[in-house]
Amino acid sequence: MRERVVYLNGRLVPESQAVISVFDRGVQWGDAVYDAARTFNHRPFKLREHIERLYRSCRYTRMPIRLTPDAMEKHTLEVIEPNMPLLGPNDDDMIWWTVTRGVNPLTRSVLDCHEATVIICTFPVPFRAFAKWMTRGARVVTPSVRRTPPQCLDPRAKVSNKMNHILADLEVKAADPEAYSLMLDIHGNLAENSGANFFFVRQGQLCTPAAHNILEGITRATIVELARSLGTPVVEGDFTVYDVYTAEEAFLATTTYSILPVAQLNGAPVGGKRPGPLTRRLIEAWNALVGVDIVAQALSHLELEPLAVKR
Repeated sequence: MRERVVYLNGRLVPESQAVISVFDRGVQWGDAVYDAARTFNHRPFKLREHIERLYRSCRYTRMPIRLTPDAMEKHTLEVIEPNMPLLGPNDDDMIWWTVTRGVNPLTRSVLDCHEATVIICTFPVPFRAFAKWMTRGARVVTPSVRRTPPQCLDPRAKVSNKMNHILADLEVKAADPEAYSLMLDIHGNLAENSGANFFFVRQGQLCTPAAHNILEGITRATIVELARSLGTPVVEGDFTVYDVYTAEEAFLATTTYSILPVAQLNGAPVGGKRPGPLTRRLIEAWNALVGVDIVAQALSHLELEPLAVKR
């Protein structure tokens, strides 16, 4: 089977040959930023927006990247094109960028880091990981681990060191292996999932946590635009779990699955039928925007349930 192609520091190489130094600061200290996009019908979606956010993360963290955004886009397309034939007809790819501060110098001083490590790769969207929740609704749990406050690290930067979110996920999955996390901030307000933004519907309004607590997702921004185009008011602010317990519907939103209905929060049902009426309308609007039925595409990757054996 032909290998996927990866961009690594100026070269296109087979995936098996894409290696970096054990002394890379991304490996040693998680000193890196990243971004992720995906394709729909094998076409990149909002590619430039993701690249621009990547460069905002680079500027915030002072990454010594020499590649321009235009060059990054060019090399990204050079990676996507040869990898597309490896996909099935109903598959799509994730597009992943990583920029580290490069190999640690002998001085181990951040001031002596002058050459970033740049990686561009793709891999199939993991539909089977979330497909069944597209119609059933996901279970969500709030862990004790809180989202890193903006006073310590601005959440708008998409940094690769995700230990805060990973510990939240581990705590949640120890209680329910199939549940998703919904982190709170240090004041008890809703923040975000480890890799997704959160929305809920209350009295016909679409509500979502304020930007000061979260990574401002590109999917999130798109959903806000779609909601307003449907005539739905969008409210951003500080909300608590009470607001979700009393909500009419809720969903998670991220690049991978776009919109994922939520059925429960901490074991309590959220709303009624899943997806709820507004969530369904937003999914339909999303489908029209990207040219793919995202629910049907995800469900097509589920294995058929084995037939019961008659005894």
